[in-house]
Amino acid sequence: MPGGGGAQGHSTTLTELRSLVPQPRLLWALGIGAALYALTNLSLAIWPLVIVYHGFVILTVIRDGRRLPSPAAFTVRREMDRPLSLGVRQEVELTVTARGSKAGWARIADHAPASLAAEPRETTVRFSASGVAHFSYQVLPVRRGAYTFGQVDVRYWRSGSMLARQVGIPASEEVRVFPDVVQIRTYQSNLRRGLRPHAGMRRTRPPGAATAFASLRDYLPGDDVRRVNWRATARRDRPITGEVEAERGQEVVLAIDCGRLMAGRSGALTKLDHAINAALLLAWTAHRLGDRVGLVTFADRVLGFLPPRPGAAQVTSINHALCAIQASTLEPEYQGTAAFIARRVPRRSLVVMLTDVLDLAASATLVASCLQLAHRHLVLVAALSDPAVAEAIALPITHAARAYEWVAAEELVAERRTAFEALRRGGVPSLDVRAGELSARLVERYLELRERALI
Repeated sequence: MPGGGGAQGHSTTLTELRSLVPQPRLLWALGIGAALYALTNLSLAIWPLVIVYHGFVILTVIRDGRRLPSPAAFTVRREMDRPLSLGVRQEVELTVTARGSKAGWARIADHAPASLAAEPRETTVRFSASGVAHFSYQVLPVRRGAYTFGQVDVRYWRSGSMLARQVGIPASEEVRVFPDVVQIRTYQSNLRRGLRPHAGMRRTRPPGAATAFASLRDYLPGDDVRRVNWRATARRDRPITGEVEAERGQEVVLAIDCGRLMAGRSGALTKLDHAINAALLLAWTAHRLGDRVGLVTFADRVLGFLPPRPGAAQVTSINHALCAIQASTLEPEYQGTAAFIARRVPRRSLVVMLTDVLDLAASATLVASCLQLAHRHLVLVAALSDPAVAEAIALPITHAARAYEWVAAEELVAERRTAFEALRRGGVPSLDVRAGELSARLVERYLELRERALI
């Protein structure tokens, strides 16, 4: 209808006018005009100059306003990793396009969630002659879950202009933060190198371990003579030994403690988040090696269970399950969890217990449960050391209160060491590492156990 079209055009004009922002050049020009107007009190002959000057300013403002692109001409495209990875700085790139514009400048700010710690929050960029500008910033997700990005604010101006155009470009979208998947991509090349057998390494086959033939190579001093391939030796007229590797299709069960100690922070992330990142990398590594992977999450009871299965779909299922778990305020139930694993996972498996060890008394149940579970499975206990305790030991003793603090921290470390020693004596391997080292160290230990065919 004609009336509707006129109203829409009128609304569009108002929107364009409201989005105009004066530049410092216009404020200076108005200040000069005000000074000229004040001089008319001294002489009426100045009036023609005042009229001509203000007419020139008005025409310049109209010209500058028409040279600016309309609000509808602005579009934005936001590019980033989807999903975002927990605890990893990642780049978000914005591409802003102003159709029909020429080279200009803009102040760009993205409405990123405050909890993602975007840096920098805004910046000044130059548009190309084709009306395109790029702006990138970094985010650091420290909590799993869904986050919503809002609109992108752009203030556009041209060099020498008296006006700028300020618009909010709708760009709302939801992005989820998952456990660290970036480390999986960066670890691929290292994993390939780590899979290559080292020349001269002896491999044993303990009772119950399954091995398979891998390749032939020259015999080296220290190799098991029982591995000598006599047919190949006769053909090549030199000693040849057979390489073996752990049989594909082993089982790995990730048992993650979601109790109260795992809610404590170690750096930017909680201990549970560090454990989740390490568990995802280990699950992917085991999948790449053809092993079956399962997951158990527990606090005062078993919270979730995914039986060991092969394939990329299982890793995806584990990733989604890890994204949903949260730390509890309750004490972990180790005995019940160990009994659950023994009942639901009958085949000999590598059970990786990701937990926290405080002291011998508090961890007595953990030690007893792992030793009991080790009769059927190979159990690996991985725990994160507390950076606050390490800092309390490292700081100099300057007063009496610091001395008491140092003694308390030293006692905690000694008792924690005793707990790990009890595990070691029972044949349960363990890791006690810093937060940033857990993922790499855990995968290295898994590859070592697999290399030695202990699973």
